[in-house]
Amino acid sequence: MEEILKEIGISENTISQMEELCPNIKELSKEEIEKKIEKLKEMKCDDIQVRNIISSNAIYLDRSVTDVDKLINTMKDLGFDNLNILLDGNPYILNLDDFEIKNYITKREEKGELLEDIVDDMSTNPFLFEEI
Repeated sequence: MEEILKEIGISENTISQMEELCPNIKELSKEEIEKKIEKLKEMKCDDIQVRNIISSNAIYLDRSVTDVDKLINTMKDLGFDNLNILLDGNPYILNLDDFEIKNYITKREEKGELLEDIVDDMSTNPFLFEEI
């Protein structure tokens, strides 16, 4: 596990901190981590963004690929663009489930806001995801 993280530029010190925050990542195989890296690259994350996202949010590595796929597909369906920039700005978005984002948007729509305005607001201020 450590070797693949080192390959993408994460230091031993950071890896130790990641393991403290999410002990389960010690048990992950190289293939599991490679899948998570590939998911980020599919969203057009460059190497620096991949390193930033993973080193900032070790919990992402422990999420199921299925849950991450649902989240990303939901965000795309709702109209979120430039997911690489959004996730680099707030990597903890990857810890959310698809239904949590849908519920948040539905509540805002019930207050009279338009979907495109909500998505634009959330895209320009990624820390709004912390309200979810």
